[in-house]
Amino acid sequence: MRTAFGFLAHRMVEKLPPRPEGTAESTPPPSPLPLPLIACDGPGEVHLFRPHESWVTTCGPCHREQQRAHWADLMARAEAHPAPPPPTWRERVASEIQANEVASGYGTRATAT
Repeated sequence: MRTAFGFLAHRMVEKLPPRPEGTAESTPPPSPLPLPLIACDGPGEVHLFRPHESWVTTCGPCHREQQRAHWADLMARAEAHPAPPPPTWRERVASEIQANEVASGYGTRATAT
């Protein structure tokens, strides 16, 4: 065998058990029935749509509009009450050193006797 194709062909032809006689060659499984039309819970006039999943209650355009409104509200809240800036790395290191000194009670250097 000089190639991967030759190796795979050998394994497929020589090593696999024979195909059972009673099975059909290619019978596709029956496709699921489409979900029924439902009324959209979104804003605006009443309209129907066919959901892609059973838990979906709004059509694509209404869902996108709700998501845009949600994120616009979050952005407005974030701009109204901004979070404090994170501490610099020097402040974080200083607070860690101070916490270790308080926890050990002896300082940062070990004393040899």
